[in-house]
Amino acid sequence: MKRFVLAAAAVVVAAMHQAVPAAAREACYSPAAMEADQAIRYMTDLMVISSSCQDTIYAEFRLRNQVAIRAYQKAMIEHFHGTRRFDDWNTALANEISMKHSVIPTPQMCQQSAAILARARELNEPQFRALAASLASQANGQYHKCHK
Repeated sequence: MKRFVLAAAAVVVAAMHQAVPAAAREACYSPAAMEADQAIRYMTDLMVISSSCQDTIYAEFRLRNQVAIRAYQKAMIEHFHGTRRFDDWNTALANEISMKHSVIPTPQMCQQSAAILARARELNEPQFRALAASLASQANGQYHKCHK
C-alpha cells in the first residue's frame, strides 16, 4: 500500500512538473527573470533541506533577505503573467526538489547538504543577489531569452 501511495504521488508530481515547466520553457526569459528564477530555485532547495534536516536556517534566511525575496517573487509573477501561474510553478518546483531529495536517506541528505546550509547561514542580501546572478549566468544556456 505504501508503495502504491508513493507511486501515485510520483505520478502527480511528474504531471505537475511537466505541465508547468513546459509553459515556462515556452516563455522567454529576461535577464531579471533568469536571476529571479535561480533565486527562487535556490530558496526552494534551501527550504526543503532545512525542513528535512530540522534546521531553522530557512526561516533565518528569509527574514534576512526578505526585500530581495519579495523582488524576486514579483519578477517571477510578472514573468508568469500572474500570481496563480507563479504559485503553480512554485508548488511544482517545491515538489520536484522534494522528490529529488527523497531518494536519499534524510541523514545522508543532511550531511551532503551541510555546505548549502552553512552558506545560507551567512548570506546577506547583497550576497544573495550576487549568488542568484551567478547561478543565472551559469544556467544561461537553459533559458529561452527574450529578444527586443
